[in-house]
Amino acid sequence: MLIRMTLLGTHIAAVLAAGAVATGAAFGAEAGGADAGARTGADDMSKPTALVVDASLARDGRDLVDNRLENVDAAVRLPRDATEARTNVRYFDELDYRVYVAGARATAAAKATGVDATPVDGLDGALAAAR
Repeated sequence: MLIRMTLLGTHIAAVLAAGAVATGAAFGAEAGGADAGARTGADDMSKPTALVVDASLARDGRDLVDNRLENVDAAVRLPRDATEARTNVRYFDELDYRVYVAGARATAAAKATGVDATPVDGLDGALAAAR
């Protein structure tokens, strides 16, 4: 499903992410044990996938969005600037997605925010990661 976010949508997403983190912190303290935060490779594969791709890489000719992104099994964000990229990366990280980043802005956003995202090579790399 392709989700096109406006600037307002980006701010709403950030507020929702903050609420999810607060709720998760309250309930996580009850549910966990000493090793509740430990993750294995199998656990990582059960997480949903998110693609954060620089908007400039997601174009197809005159189309603003490459139609291959419409049928990908991942949440997709196409940030237009560094602020949107940081918000998108943090949002998916807080929701415990496997985050893949493509493009200079998205990759820099992951580094700047400390999110353990996987860089991929352009749109084709992002599409391959979502398979």
